[in-house]
Amino acid sequence: MRTKTTRRSQEQEAGMVRGTILRLRRRCGKAQCRCADGEPHVSWVLSYSVKGRTRMLLVREEDLPALRRDQARYRVAMARLEREALAGIEQWRRRRS
Repeated sequence: MRTKTTRRSQEQEAGMVRGTILRLRRRCGKAQCRCADGEPHVSWVLSYSVKGRTRMLLVREEDLPALRRDQARYRVAMARLEREALAGIEQWRRRRS
């Protein structure tokens, strides 16, 4: 039987990721490359910001499902934190009455 602490520690081990997954399509600039006349090169990145600056992390295509799961865990945690924060505000509101 799982306990809450066990499940939480498993979630932390799995990780959470904040950011946006983007598919970039670029031309490399080499005259003889297939992208010069045809389809551009495709790469996947995780776009995120730190101290107001956007960063991009290259992601292998085979890692996308795991990255998406980590993003989903982040969204769940943020939703839970928002609910707790609103409940705290409500408690302070009741103290004033």
